[in-house]
Amino acid sequence: MNTAVASKKTDPRDAIKDNSMLLQKEMIANNFKKLANVKESDSKVVYTFVPGNINELLMCFNLVGNYPEINSLQSGMRKKTGPYIMEAERNGHSEDVCTYVKSDIGMMRKGNIAPTGDPLPEPDVLLLSYTGCFTFLKWFELLRHEYNC
Repeated sequence: MNTAVASKKTDPRDAIKDNSMLLQKEMIANNFKKLANVKESDSKVVYTFVPGNINELLMCFNLVGNYPEINSLQSGMRKKTGPYIMEAERNGHSEDVCTYVKSDIGMMRKGNIAPTGDPLPEPDVLLLSYTGCFTFLKWFELLRHEYNC
């Protein structure tokens, strides 16, 4: 076996992406930009989850969605979650609490900067429209407490 070939690392920039993947990346980036510029618009911000989301209805009310699990996933892909998780644990969140939750709470406590580097606004509305797992319910209880709403 040729060890030079076996040890060669794959560059993630070489990944082949189909059009749907590129569109999804663009949509997520545009949503973070909308959130960062919400003060310049007449929109309000709703924190909600992707599962069970009623995005089209929310848009009718001029609400821009901030999705905590997307923030956690995007932070993870950019290798930013370690300090966020540690921040949440320093503030009393147990090691066995879901890392999605701790990543989001830690990100908020460290300035609420989106994975793209854009600032995230505080919510005008917290909308829990899905409780597929108990974690989602508890996560929004934590957000309610953190944002005092």
